[in-house]
Amino acid sequence: MQTDDLIAQLSQGLEPVRPGTVGRQAALGVCVGLALSITLMLTWLGLRYDFSDAIVSFGMWMKLGYAFALAALALWAMERLGRPGSDVRLPLLLLALPVGMIVFLSAIQMMAPGADRAALVMGHSSDVCAINILCCSLPLLAGGFWILRRMAPTNLGLAGTMVGLFAGAAGAFVYAFHCTEAAAPFILAWYTLGMGLSALTGAILGPWLLRW
Repeated sequence: MQTDDLIAQLSQGLEPVRPGTVGRQAALGVCVGLALSITLMLTWLGLRYDFSDAIVSFGMWMKLGYAFALAALALWAMERLGRPGSDVRLPLLLLALPVGMIVFLSAIQMMAPGADRAALVMGHSSDVCAINILCCSLPLLAGGFWILRRMAPTNLGLAGTMVGLFAGAAGAFVYAFHCTEAAAPFILAWYTLGMGLSALTGAILGPWLLRW
């Protein structure tokens, strides 16, 4: 069979994808993953006992903002990586902004007069924080891979890394509603570690799960 004949045969009966299909699938994957992550957090860890007071505190909004910004940017990068030929440089570069902000806040708190630097970094839950975030990210990791498997990523390692970073950041956002830590150095160290573990998991699984 000639190449032209093969191409013609493979292209027979193809229909264009309906507008908005990818967006709807992405929304479904994110919403289902987020719902499962929230359910896991509430049934396993529970909402923090002082939630009504914490929700108006700077520390709560700091960690929510940090996690949300990274999740949104990683999701944007993930969507770009699922479309061959798309430019992913901007969302990847913008990832430095929330990290830079939390580094800046951490430096201010660490250099404050009389600051207990060890306590600011270690808090009271450093031994479980990163692992709990990783666990909360697992449903979102599955949802992210479900989304990208319906697209056409070519850089499988980077795509998997962005799936993992999105899942880790969104999982950290969910975990923040249980966590009582409020110091920027703690968030920088342990929330970032949890997100990094999720990103590493995605990087390892990406070439395998996203293979065409």
